[in-house]
Amino acid sequence: MAKPLKDRILNLIPESNRFELIWKLAQVDFKKRYYNDRLGLLWALLNPILRVTVYYYVFTIVFEVMTRGIENYGLFLFTGLIFWMFFIETSRKCLSIFKNKLYLILNIQVNVIDLFTSLGLASLFGFLFNVLALVLISVLVFGITYGTSILFLPILIITIWLIAMGFGMIISVINIYIKDISHLLDLVFLLGFWSSGIFFRGEEFIEKYPALMVLHPFVGLIINVRNALYYNKPIDVTLLAINLTQGIILYVIGLYLVNQHKHMAVEKL
Repeated sequence: MAKPLKDRILNLIPESNRFELIWKLAQVDFKKRYYNDRLGLLWALLNPILRVTVYYYVFTIVFEVMTRGIENYGLFLFTGLIFWMFFIETSRKCLSIFKNKLYLILNIQVNVIDLFTSLGLASLFGFLFNVLALVLISVLVFGITYGTSILFLPILIITIWLIAMGFGMIISVINIYIKDISHLLDLVFLLGFWSSGIFFRGEEFIEKYPALMVLHPFVGLIINVRNALYYNKPIDVTLLAINLTQGIILYVIGLYLVNQHKHMAVEKL
């Protein structure tokens, strides 16, 4: 049986040759990325296929239609983007907290919930600076004037914090048992990003797909963020109540799961 082309080429190279070492190390590093994943190397194929599909749909169909007539589009975009960035940052930090902070859990006997809370507060501090920068730019550069709607901003910030922390704690528990959750999350974040109304008006999404008002917390949240910080329009109290309720539910579920499964993190990690 003829040897594969790769083996025949490698046989022509001396064993001490650095190129063979580089090739082997590259193979190990690539396989290690998917070693503990249930779908293995299939993720390397699924990820780009799904990304290309989403990008094609967004840029060829959705983006062109839904961005027409939006003034100060950079400001419009940033008002949604900073809230999404906070959610992603907090969720990703929570995902690996058991692995990164295991030494504190074992050696100092620190309360695991305290670790999540401190992480969430650290992310919140940076997020508040982003919100402050947005307000200053809106007033000084774009001449935005704020009305009573901005008084709801603290509630919107609390809502996104609860959603981010609750979701982060939930996926951190899942990560104890399913190691390839990080790859699945990349796809979830990708779909969530393009369907959240960051790049276009969420109101049009809700009109076409009313279920998103309940299924996708960010659609309603970003609508109200823009009502307060961009349009200077009254807050949609219904959306605010729905999103705050979603945040509380996610947070309570996250607390429960962490308390129930934290011992498994010590055993498995």
